[in-house]
Amino acid sequence: MGIRGDETGTRTGAGPLSRLAAAFRRLFGKAPGGRRDGAYWENEAARFLRSRGYRIIARNIRMHRGELDIIAAQGEETVFVEVKQRKSDEFGGGLYAVDFRKRHRLLSAAKEFLSREGLTDRPCRFDTVIIDTSVTPPAFNHIENAFEDERR
Repeated sequence: MGIRGDETGTRTGAGPLSRLAAAFRRLFGKAPGGRRDGAYWENEAARFLRSRGYRIIARNIRMHRGELDIIAAQGEETVFVEVKQRKSDEFGGGLYAVDFRKRHRLLSAAKEFLSREGLTDRPCRFDTVIIDTSVTPPAFNHIENAFEDERR
């Protein structure tokens, strides 16, 4: 079974409206009406990671147990990256949005992905890219090893 979703940000099973919105984003870099959505910021996060030497393996992977925003490689390590964009720190910022429940879903989805792709013998980690859009230009905060599997 191959990896679905790639560096283009294409998702499988998208309806006609989703495809139209994706085409608009590719052309203009933002959603209609000037509002930039999650897909736009995930593209920017992938570009940010590439500029720091990461190789993007897959994006927007939907597994039975959850969705993985970006899967990258740094050397021999597989890196699962959760992307959070925030306009303010009013509710704790992007890092606090990755709560216990979200971490549990990400861990489960990552284990499912590694098993499906036969990569269970590779080291992996979980990073977060938090994008602060309250400043111009937006600030990218890359947190390596943002969390670990507490059940180990």
